[in-house]
Amino acid sequence: MEFRSGPVQYLHVKLAASGFDEKNFAHPALVSVRREDDKVLLVFSPEDINEILRAIMDYAPNVDVLETGLYPTPGPTSGYRLKYGRLRLVCPGEGIKPLADEIVLETDFSFGSGFHPTTKLSVLLLEELYARQPASVVFDLGTGSGVLALCAAKLGASRILAADIDERAVWEARKNVVRNAYQDRILVVKGTLSCARPNFFDLLLANLTIGTILTLGPSLAGVLKPKGAMILSGFTKGQVNEVAALFAGAQLRKTLVEEGWAAVWFDF
Repeated sequence: MEFRSGPVQYLHVKLAASGFDEKNFAHPALVSVRREDDKVLLVFSPEDINEILRAIMDYAPNVDVLETGLYPTPGPTSGYRLKYGRLRLVCPGEGIKPLADEIVLETDFSFGSGFHPTTKLSVLLLEELYARQPASVVFDLGTGSGVLALCAAKLGASRILAADIDERAVWEARKNVVRNAYQDRILVVKGTLSCARPNFFDLLLANLTIGTILTLGPSLAGVLKPKGAMILSGFTKGQVNEVAALFAGAQLRKTLVEEGWAAVWFDF
């Protein structure tokens, strides 16, 4: 997923110290650098997160990126709670323990902390969709931490396929599925659109980059049953028309926008 900075968000990037010399790394958006045992934590106040990540890889092409995420403070984040509509998410930490009915989410290796507007907007559309037309079989493409798959399960989905091309994201999403005891309802796999059965799903969730959405294009709808639905995000308000043009036969049911980011709900 592409990211754009929000008013109180910081990018935390945790790297393996063995492949990174933090003393000679410089970037105009860099806020702080901390070494934690065998890891290095870089904190940025970002204008363009994709550019920041490219700068890190240009500086140290072989470095192992262990964790990336958006957080509300530049300092260590030890637990937090988020509430989107009826759904509540919790990342356990110091003084913060999961309560009944909360979705437990830990994000050590992938994007999907829940702070970014695209996650919030996707969850809000998901809640509204389930209030109108509950979806039983769901495909979450680019699952990251598994946050959208977990929300769909919480809202009532009985079978969910969650896929990501990043092996570490798959590992993390699987751990979050276990934390929430949804092993019998969510299957997490390494893969992309091709791992989904055509004409099989009631709902497709995809919080991706605009480039990936444009590349996959109308083929995204090929996994849906007749009268299926799709929630897409990861792009800006100005790119909504470009995304909508990919699905000429679909009804654009609703668009939500926050901080310049957009999420859309299509009915087919």
